[in-house]
Amino acid sequence: MSDNSGAAIINFAPAAKLQLEGKVRRLTMERDALIQTMRTNHASTAQIHGAALALVDARDLNMLDQRLAGHVRRSLGADVLRVLVEGLQPPPDTKAILGAPKGLVVRVMGSHAERLGPCQQHARDIFGQKSDALASELLLRLSVHGREGMFALGSRDRLTFKPDQGTDLAAFLARVVERLVAAWAPV
Repeated sequence: MSDNSGAAIINFAPAAKLQLEGKVRRLTMERDALIQTMRTNHASTAQIHGAALALVDARDLNMLDQRLAGHVRRSLGADVLRVLVEGLQPPPDTKAILGAPKGLVVRVMGSHAERLGPCQQHARDIFGQKSDALASELLLRLSVHGREGMFALGSRDRLTFKPDQGTDLAAFLARVVERLVAAWAPV
């Protein structure tokens, strides 16, 4: 009688090892992507916190305007930043805080509180002559002393503001701006 018991044994160890190695690679990539996302979120949060601190240190509407048009705009990666308030008469020579005609916010935003993505036909009403160079925008609705307003960021890069982005950090900064403008704006 011959012993053939070893011939019918199939060794699954190499296949199992390959499967486990693939799973480890996949999990490692997922972990690395999660860590990168957390780092990016942390950096974004730090940018917004820095911008908010720069704004609350402003001593008047002119200084607030300078910080919005300069440091804050740059730290948010925008080429243009506007805070538009319907019926507002800002001091002369402001660059970021501007008055807007009544009805502009509803015409641009409709009933929405935010809009992100490619610049639309209303971009000139928001960004003025600088709108010709802009490709993407982030618009957030404001209310200053019961007047409609808008916090608007524009970028030359079409990928800076995309419809699928979260806006919670930008919305927080917009609320800070809303309160500071309300504190100093002539009504």
